[in-house]
Amino acid sequence: MKRAGRLTTALVLAGTVASGILLGSARLEAKGKGGGDGTICSSLLAIITYKYTSPTIRDYTTGLYLAYKCDPTLLPK
Repeated sequence: MKRAGRLTTALVLAGTVASGILLGSARLEAKGKGGGDGTICSSLLAIITYKYTSPTIRDYTTGLYLAYKCDPTLLPK
């Protein structure tokens, strides 16, 4: 019986953590699609402008940056 109680507690805790992560990521995505001032846009821009980013990663990140409708005028030439 003690084992069942521990399992139930672990499952409830795992569900709570998973739902918190899911809600947090949904908020980040919604904020990033607004148009340039979101957390995702600034993070992607930091990756794009980082000096040691490989060209492949830079191209992929630029595509994501434009897909999220971030401000294209901030991209380096």
